Amino acid sequence: MERWSPGRTPQTRATRRLVSAPAADDWIERLARLFREHPAWVRAARILVPAATSTVYFRHRPGEAWRLEQQDGVTRLLAGGAADPDFVFRFTPAAIERLEAVEGGIGEFAVELFTLMTEEDPDLLVGFRIAVGFPRLLRRGYVRLLVEAGPGVLAFGASHGIRTLGALRRFIAQLRDQDPADWETESGTRR
Repeated sequence: MERWSPGRTPQTRATRRLVSAPAADDWIERLARLFREHPAWVRAARILVPAATSTVYFRHRPGEAWRLEQQDGVTRLLAGGAADPDFVFRFTPAAIERLEAVEGGIGEFAVELFTLMTEEDPDLLVGFRIAVGFPRLLRRGYVRLLVEAGPGVLAFGASHGIRTLGALRRFIAQLRDQDPADWETESGTRR
C-alpha cells in the first residue's frame, strides 16, 4: 500500500476550501486533510452512504462544533455541528498526530482510532458517542465498513468482548444510552 504523508497532496484552490471557517487552525486543517486524503479513509468513505455524518469537537477549541460529511464524493470538515449525526467525536492534537502516522488500510486506521477511543491518557483520548441506533448504522454502511476493515478490527473487538453481531448491537445500544459528554454541551453547543 502507498505510504500516506500529511501535506503530500499539492494545494490547489479546491483543496484549500475544504475547511470552511474563519477560525480554522492547524489542527483542524490537519484533521480535515486526514479524512479527505488518507487512502484508508478515502476507501472507507466509499463504503458509507453519502448521508453518513458525524459531529466533531476539538479539545483545544471548546464549544466549537464541526461536522464531517461527504460532498461531491469527498469527505469535508465543515464548521457547525451535524444536524443529525451518526457519531460525535472529540479529537486532541496528540490523537490527530497518531492518526496521521497510520500506515496501511482501513483496518489499521480503524484499530488506531478505536485504540485512541479507549486511551487512558487524556492527551490521546478521542472522545466518542454513538448518536443513533444499530439499524441506521447498518443502513449507512458502518457495519459493512467493520467487515471490510478485516481481521485486525475483528480481533480488537473480540479483545473487548465483541465477538458476534448480536454483541456489537448490544454494545452500540449501551453506548447510545450514554448522555452527551460535558465537552458536547460547553458554550451551549450540542449536535
